[in-house]
This record gives sequence, structure tokens and C-alpha cells, in this order.
Amino acid sequence: MFGIGFGITQNATMTLMYARVAPEGYGTVVAMWNFAYDAGMGVGAVGFGLLAAGLGYPLSFACTAALMLTALVPALRDRTPATTSPGSAPVPKAAREPDHLDKP
Repeated sequence: MFGIGFGITQNATMTLMYARVAPEGYGTVVAMWNFAYDAGMGVGAVGFGLLAAGLGYPLSFACTAALMLTALVPALRDRTPATTSPGSAPVPKAAREPDHLDKP
């Protein structure tokens, strides 16, 4: 289950980032995503190791779970519905077309 969720999350975050930039910015998106991924893995591993050394594994896993819940705030904020016509379903902000497609 962890692998499936992690694989879906990787693809979903990359897709959301691509949707928010012009095609010329795709290289920057890849660089930023890979840097954030690698830095997060490194900082997370070191942080968890320090936490586990001081608190033990059970409390460290509980702290990690609580920390991961903070990701819900920006995720829920990004889900605000777009303006739609009466009778149509709202479209999440991330699923709307990016602004750069409107320009000639």
C-alpha cells in the first residue's frame, strides 16, 4: 500500500507542477521537484534518526504521523472549487487549465 500511494503521489505532484507552468518551464519543474524530493529524503532521514535516538521508535513514528498531517492544510486549500455554471460540478483548482494557455 505504501508503494502504491508513494508512486501515485510522485506522479500527481509532478503533473500538478507541470500544469502550473508554461512548457518552457518544464526543465525548472523537473529540477525543483528532484531537489525537493532528495532534500526531503535526506532531511527526513536525519531528523527521524535524531528523534528516534532521543524518544525511541514508537514516539518517533507518532511524531512523524502528526507532522505528515500538516500536509493536509495546503492540500485542502488547493481544492477550492472554480467558478462554474449552474448545474455543473466544481473543478478543483489544480485541474483547471493554466493561465499560459489563454495567451496567444
